[in-house]
Amino acid sequence: MAATEENSQLFPIFILTIMALPLVPYTILKLCHAFSKKIKTIHCQCSDCARSGKYRKSIFKRISNFSTCSNLSLVLLWVIMIILIYYIKSTSREMQVFEPFSILGLEHGASDSDIKKAYRRLSIQYHPDKNPDPEANKYFVEYISKAYQALTDPISRENFEKYGHPDGRQAMDFKWALLSLSSC
Repeated sequence: MAATEENSQLFPIFILTIMALPLVPYTILKLCHAFSKKIKTIHCQCSDCARSGKYRKSIFKRISNFSTCSNLSLVLLWVIMIILIYYIKSTSREMQVFEPFSILGLEHGASDSDIKKAYRRLSIQYHPDKNPDPEANKYFVEYISKAYQALTDPISRENFEKYGHPDGRQAMDFKWALLSLSSC
């Protein structure tokens, strides 16, 4: 079940790619075609023809030339693409590397006393008893306390120095941006 939820996060990227493949070249083609059209030239330059408005386009004709079905669908598809891009940007989470030294504001290889000092300093600032802000509580629980535990526990620290993660060796998982069509 979790695998399909993770793949569903990548599905908007797949849809965006499939939409962009025909839409971008078609838009370029339409723009080139629109700029290459010649404007109707006035054959007669006399003042009577210029004042009569015979060769002027009315506003209604200008709007009707723009609001063709293909132009409106093109604008609609671009709006959908912009919404998809915004959705992807707002929901995507970058893979963050757990770096306990940088969370505590220390350099690599810091001593235990430096780690404890940094933890005390940050706990005064972010601890739920000192700071009632829920975001500060979340940051303290998810980052500061885990970083402190990873650096003070000898096994976790050894794993962090060997593998770059306090839990030991981590598997890398690559995902495809396709929807799974398996039965439920």
